[in-house]
Amino acid sequence: MAPDLTWQGPIAFHELLFGCWLIYITLVLVWERLLKEKLPEWKYMLLVISGASFFVINHYYFFSPFYVWLINSYSLVYYLLWYWIGLRQPKRSSAWKVMGMLYALASTVVFVGYEMLARFIVNKGVHESWVLVVAFAGLIATTYFRGRSLDATTR
Repeated sequence: MAPDLTWQGPIAFHELLFGCWLIYITLVLVWERLLKEKLPEWKYMLLVISGASFFVINHYYFFSPFYVWLINSYSLVYYLLWYWIGLRQPKRSSAWKVMGMLYALASTVVFVGYEMLARFIVNKGVHESWVLVVAFAGLIATTYFRGRSLDATTR
């Protein structure tokens, strides 16, 4: 069953991809510098993917009659996942966990900001293929440099 085409929102794939590599960098920096906790790499990726999956709702169901219920339900699941994946650590204080949950909210706003930056760039006349090229280059560079820093810490 395909979603009704009249439900589709204005969110485009290039916005999602552009936001993913930038939010990954932001997530790692905030988690490791502000929260002073290093997570396994798969947890960072799972947090990014769970945030990026809002794309499905915002692209395919944005104008659906049940959008509010869908986005609010998914938001609840997202914040529970955020806590379960990154913050459920018995050795950490409640204040640290509250700060981590506030970062979940901030991360959502920042991710949308990155996506809106991509939309702004395209609206200014840059073809979306160039935004995708930048996003792919950013993903490759992030993977390369993050992999090198991980290798250096395990030696």
